[in-house]
Order: sequence, then C-alpha cells, then structure tokens
Amino acid sequence: MTSLSEDQGSYNSKIKRVSSKYGLEDIDRELADRWTRTDDRFSLRELADFFNEQVLRAAVESQNMNPLEGEVENFYRILTDDVSSGVKMQARKRLEQNGVDVDELVHDFVSYQSINRHLKNDLGVTQSTTESGSDPKRKQQRLYALQNRVVAVVENTLEQLQGTGELALPDFDVVVDIRITCSHCNRIHSLRELFDQKGCECQLESDT
Repeated sequence: MTSLSEDQGSYNSKIKRVSSKYGLEDIDRELADRWTRTDDRFSLRELADFFNEQVLRAAVESQNMNPLEGEVENFYRILTDDVSSGVKMQARKRLEQNGVDVDELVHDFVSYQSINRHLKNDLGVTQSTTESGSDPKRKQQRLYALQNRVVAVVENTLEQLQGTGELALPDFDVVVDIRITCSHCNRIHSLRELFDQKGCECQLESDT
C-alpha cells in the first residue's frame, strides 16, 4: 500500500501548482500508487503522460466539453507528438473554439523530470524492489484495452477529418487486429489465440 509522506516540505513544484490550478485533488495518490505498485507499474514518462492527460481532461470539461472515449488521449497525442500541421491546427482550433487556451494548457504540461522530483521531494515515496507474483489476466486485459483505445483514437480522428471536409468517407468501421508472428515456426497468432493456447504450438509441442 502506498504511503504518502506527512511532511511534504516547502518545495513548490510545478506539479503542485498545476494540480491545484486544475482541481486535481487526488492526483498525488494516483501518481504514487501507479509508480510504486508491483503489477503494471508506470514509468516516469508514462506518469507524465497520465498527469498531462488529466490536466487536459480538466481543461476541456471546465468548458463544458464532453469528450468521447479516447478523445482526450487523442488531443494530447496531437498536441505533443510529431503530427501534420493540418491535424495539429484542427485540434487546436476545436479546443480554442470551445474556450480552451491551448498555449496556456501546453505550458502547464509537465516533464518526467518534474514527476520524478515531485514524487521524491514532495511526496517522499520510493519504489519497492520486492516483486509480487504476476497477474497474467490483468496484463491481457491491459493489451485488449490498448487495442480498443487505438480503435477509438482512429475513429475520432477520421470523424474530425470528415467533419471538416478533408476526408471524403461515408460511414465506416475501424478494425484493429494485432497479430503475433512466431520467429521460430512463422505461425501467426491473434492475441486471444496466443493467450488461450498459452503460447505457440511449436513450443507447446516440444514440451510434450
């Protein structure tokens, strides 16, 4: 169980200022838990992305926008990744039309170094070196969730391009099908097939 330091000191980190500005009261406990838990532990970079996405969500919801599933993550990716100028401009325009100050928002995003300082200096939390037993089911569900997230992001981006007339496309369905190729026997598996079989046939056959 994560324990937060009672004495958080006077170090006025950017995380403190930004979380207070956007009303993220529970973010410290979330950050500490995701960094110290033994299963599916977040890296510092993943924590920075998580924090920034919560900031973005708070910003859009404060303007009475109701983001669809995966839309906040898609906005964040567009604002921070190397995407085409047209896509970036379209995302910024939509946010600004709804009252979001995009320049101020991006300025409030934090780096993984800020997350690291906040965890150590403000919260006084450390990672345990003791590893508990793995949870295969949980890891499987995480992969399925990532696959579904890709579908949501692609759907949302295509719908935005449809709406602005930049993409001539009627009704559509997005299908994301992850396939794994065994380098030993060249068999191709879906995620579910691989998990159900608990491995590739060539390895299972060699064990019998």
